[in-house]
Amino acid sequence: MIHNGEYYPLIKAFGGQALNISTNTDTHINPFDSSLQYAKNDKEAIKEKSEFILAFIESIVNGLSGEQKTLTDRCTNNIYEDYKLHNYNKEYEPDFKKFYNELLRQPESEAKNLALIIERYVKGNMDIFAKKTNVNIQNKLVCFDISELSSSMQTTGYLVVLDYIMNRLAANRKENRNTWIFIDEFHILLANRYSAEYIAKIYKIGRKYLALPTIITQNIADVIENEQGRKILSNSEFALILKQKPLDLPDIQAIFDISNEEASYVTDPPAGQGVLYYAGDKIIFRNEVPKDYYIYSLNQTSTVKKEEATS
Repeated sequence: MIHNGEYYPLIKAFGGQALNISTNTDTHINPFDSSLQYAKNDKEAIKEKSEFILAFIESIVNGLSGEQKTLTDRCTNNIYEDYKLHNYNKEYEPDFKKFYNELLRQPESEAKNLALIIERYVKGNMDIFAKKTNVNIQNKLVCFDISELSSSMQTTGYLVVLDYIMNRLAANRKENRNTWIFIDEFHILLANRYSAEYIAKIYKIGRKYLALPTIITQNIADVIENEQGRKILSNSEFALILKQKPLDLPDIQAIFDISNEEASYVTDPPAGQGVLYYAGDKIIFRNEVPKDYYIYSLNQTSTVKKEEATS
């Protein structure tokens, strides 16, 4: 589960594990970690990793030129080929510093310019993703919290966590384990083209990795207006639709084939009422939970206070 701080009571109640990813903690994920050792095809695995690194750098730089994209792809291939050449020896495992140094070795002046732009994320105060992974998963229910990351780093944080999860999926598939992924504040990932394409890819290939990706968002308009967001909604077998703004309803009705009568149940409805969509079937439901119930206190977020994570 990836979330923004509202799920701590629920995670604590189920004895889960919460990991805070921010500049204020000692929890680190190396975005250059890979699942190459689990891949059947090294060439394809490196290609997929290159696509992710392009999205990762794009989320930091906020716009890459054609030359910068070529340099990013070249440097990524170089450090992973070296890793593969040394039989996945930990000493040669790619990381942000190796990528940065590889950039500096390139003859083009644009490589030096790109290295200068990302320097503060490698050696400066924003070096959160320039360190080795030290995440220790000890639980079946794991929650990644990126709420303390600055708004400029939210997309980057989401991408890094998702890629880490993809590596875990590769390992879980090898052991024939199923994985359920909840992605809250999904609209954040639509902030740039590369991150949008990356999450769409995860959503598409999830079944092959024995995974069930589930997205959650309150900003449905941002999803509808994005090409990749619309593809994900259109390919979803299951949807739980709660209160919607009138302007968003026509698009939602078109995507999930919801009639005007059914749509009326998500237009200013009481709490707990909505439309459940599954494989073409629609069910109107109302699941009102009394406020004095324990399950209400675990799930309501209007006045929830962030509690310390259990680990």
